[in-house]
Amino acid sequence: MSVYTPVSDAELAAWLGNYSVGRLVSCEPIKAGIENTNYFVTTAQGRYVLTLFERLPAEELPFYLGLMAHLARHGIPCPAPIADLSDQYLQRLNGKPAALVTRLPGKSIERPGSAECAELGALLARMHLAAHSYPAYLEHPRGPK
Repeated sequence: MSVYTPVSDAELAAWLGNYSVGRLVSCEPIKAGIENTNYFVTTAQGRYVLTLFERLPAEELPFYLGLMAHLARHGIPCPAPIADLSDQYLQRLNGKPAALVTRLPGKSIERPGSAECAELGALLARMHLAAHSYPAYLEHPRGPK
């Protein structure tokens, strides 16, 4: 299991009090993954993913969360970060930087066929174009050269 930082229901319920997502209904550790701690979170208002960042420096995370929000606003089917009541995407939970994002429908495809690969290629092209309109991307050290 890829849960490095445990979070109790009581800790999560208190943390969610900083968001406008309703009361905690359930929390389930996500077994897949290699680097971060992730939970499926269901509240009275929706389904989300909670990520506690284990390795990335906290100062780099606003760029990535901002890019995710930008891509979602531009029609890319990716998780959209949820801002807290202070309009911030990034908070701390159990000593780790943490973010809440929307949970996408669907499931992983273990053996994609040519149709799925073609669809993914088209999506990557759209994502590339949308990313280039994200102002911070153009200035980021890992952005376009």
